[in-house]
This record gives sequence, structure tokens and C-alpha cells, in this order.
Amino acid sequence: MILRTIMLIVFILALSAAAIARAESTSDGTTRQAEHARLSDELKQLQEGLPAKKTELARIHRKWVVVKGRMPSKEELEKYEKKRAKGEVDLKDNPYVNKNPLSSPGYSRAAYYKKLEEIRGDESRIAKLQEEIKALNP
Repeated sequence: MILRTIMLIVFILALSAAAIARAESTSDGTTRQAEHARLSDELKQLQEGLPAKKTELARIHRKWVVVKGRMPSKEELEKYEKKRAKGEVDLKDNPYVNKNPLSSPGYSRAAYYKKLEEIRGDESRIAKLQEEIKALNP
């Protein structure tokens, strides 16, 4: 987490330095046009890729929800409640808990948050690119 934060700060500082260098070099009209074209191309790529990433996020979320738990039947619940009333219950008896360790929701949860972070990064980059394009057009 700390490493990601440090990398994010370094990335932001690098972008700021690059933006200053570009602002100084865009005094020429042709350079301004080239910069506008470059920014527009990057913006277009991000906007075209975003819907696919959002569908992937929905698929990962669905997988996470399915793997996260199960809905036991009435018979399983009644049996569990009887055992619980007697005080003979342990984790293995709980009908809501997955019995298979391979179906742990941890992997899906991690993939979901990774994809969500990626989408949020793309959305913030899109907003930044739109601001830069507006700044280029007086």
C-alpha cells in the first residue's frame, strides 16, 4: 500500500514535469497541433477501452458474489439450528460457509479491487486529458 502511494506520487510528479515541459514547447502552432492530436488519440483509446473494462468488472464482481457464499436449503438450516441449540456447532457445520478451500472468494475480491482501481485511474486520466485539451484550445 505504501509502495503504491509512493509510486503514485512519483508518477504525478513526472506528469507535472512533463506538462510544464510541454507547455513551454507549445509556443509554436504546429507543436500545439501535434500535442492536441497526441492528447486526442490517448483520450480516444482510453474512452474506447473503458466499456470493456467495466463489463470485465461486472463479470469479476458476479464471480466474487457467487463464490463468496452459498444459500443453504431449509433442511440444512433446520439441522444447523438444532445443532446450535444443543451447543454442538463448529465452523464445519455452518451451512453458509464454503466447504471447498479452492472456492475462496479472496482471489475474486482481489481481482475486483484491482480492476476497479484500474478503471478509476483511467477515468481520472480521461478527465485530466480533457482539461489539457481545453487548455490547448484558447
